[in-house]
Amino acid sequence: MQGDMTAKLLGTWYLSEAYATDSAGARLHDVYGARPVGLIHYGADGRMMALITHDGRPPLHGDRQAAPAHERAAAYKSSVAYAGAFELEGDWILHKVDVSTYPNWVGSVLRRQVRLEEGRVTLLTAPQMQDGVETVIKLVWQRAPFLRCQTL
Repeated sequence: MQGDMTAKLLGTWYLSEAYATDSAGARLHDVYGARPVGLIHYGADGRMMALITHDGRPPLHGDRQAAPAHERAAAYKSSVAYAGAFELEGDWILHKVDVSTYPNWVGSVLRRQVRLEEGRVTLLTAPQMQDGVETVIKLVWQRAPFLRCQTL
């Protein structure tokens, strides 16, 4: 059964929405804005990577190092990426982080409940406290490309 689930997960998924819910399941707020951009990839080699950016990110004035500090801080705050090994454990997926833009995750295991349904995969965090409220973050991914590319 785990092999079937792994086979269905393999490949690239595009983020369609991400939001926080309260303990009753009521939607609280969009985690990365109303139109986040992201992808998650699960490889046959047992490795995964994820990248998520908030909607409406302005370009920096200058290169990554020369841009003003407040712009670099905003760019960091509005994105997250990580990669590592993954494994399924029942209806949970474990992301074993070995590299991340958020250094506190390096060496940790991010545990997500996983649901597969009709070309979509939903990942739910374990309950966590955010601003004094117990929340679950729900990330919905789909197979069809959902990227919004800027035309040059």
